[in-house]
Amino acid sequence: MKQGQALRAIFEPERILEIREAIPSAPMEKERTMNYFMVPEGKRLTEYEQLIGYTQQSADYVGGGLEIGEYMQKHAGGRGAYANETTELKTRDWFRFRDPDRRWFFPAIKAKSEDGRAADRFFRSISAEGSVRGINPNWLGFLEVDFATLTFFEYGLFNAHASATKDSLSDFVKMWVALTGFDKNDASQMVQMERVFLAKMIDGFEPGLERGKEVWTASPIYAGVRAAVEKVWARTFDWAEIMWATHAIIDPICGHFMRREFFQRVAPTYGDNVTPWILAQAGSYAQTAKLGIRKLYGPCLSEDPEFGEHNRIVIRAWTDKWLPLAISGLTDFLGIYAQLPSPSEAVTGRDAVEQSVHRVIEDWVEDFGSVVDYHTNVDHLTAQVMVGYPA
Repeated sequence: MKQGQALRAIFEPERILEIREAIPSAPMEKERTMNYFMVPEGKRLTEYEQLIGYTQQSADYVGGGLEIGEYMQKHAGGRGAYANETTELKTRDWFRFRDPDRRWFFPAIKAKSEDGRAADRFFRSISAEGSVRGINPNWLGFLEVDFATLTFFEYGLFNAHASATKDSLSDFVKMWVALTGFDKNDASQMVQMERVFLAKMIDGFEPGLERGKEVWTASPIYAGVRAAVEKVWARTFDWAEIMWATHAIIDPICGHFMRREFFQRVAPTYGDNVTPWILAQAGSYAQTAKLGIRKLYGPCLSEDPEFGEHNRIVIRAWTDKWLPLAISGLTDFLGIYAQLPSPSEAVTGRDAVEQSVHRVIEDWVEDFGSVVDYHTNVDHLTAQVMVGYPA
């Protein structure tokens, strides 16, 4: 080629030969997978991992990864959008966590749709059979007021997930936090959905939340539970502490007792077979959250090869902080048994309630205390809670 001669780029025959001669005989890039940077949990990457992990941010343990991408690089005041100071817990690999349910947007929405269709079929069946006619009128008063307080309990815990979703340090954790929060929102909505259904079926039933809100904010029965919810929502800033306090302490102790041991057990004694079915879904959500909590705070953090001991110390300190609040909330809640009309001794008597309290605390020790080797006396805590049972 002569200097100044026009070229036709890659279409120039001589240039094509030059390019061919320059091509190495062996491939320069041997990587043939899109997510080469990701270590799969199993033998190969799942759809869940491929779709969630491709945009993940890196905390500053990974050189060059801090504050790359996303919608902002720094908060007002200089704090990074993704930075390790959002939690006291430490690990070199925040991306090690995988949601045991492998949930991302599409399967989560599909599951919610299935829940909605199941509820629709259930309500249609109850409506056709007229089963609500057998509910004791005195119990309807509980469903109008005290059952409504569950919407505020669940919704308060849902709101606590807002900052935790923003501050969590990997996309896998972030997706799990967000969807776990939506489960609490759905639990709140399903309680209200039952109340609206009853209003359509029973003349005079009031589905509004005004009286329930008044009781939630003013009644001593809910003072302890409300204080715990308000503290985790409005006055806790470590996202990992928020998730531990919510799903490893407050909900497994206060939430489980209110849903499972009170409303689900007491409702049938008053002819109510609607409430237990509705709350079963909230129980399912709680079990899903439990699996994620045990995975994140167990193998991923408490068993971290470098920071495991540090993380266990921090999580135990959080447990020391939040467990008394949950126990106090449960103690206050036992006052509700004094309001039951003509209660069944087999379900609401002191011995029966003590067994219920013992079950809840024993389950908590096995499900969550064991994650960080947190030791407590189940019988002592049970006796402490039973102080709140009406004389």
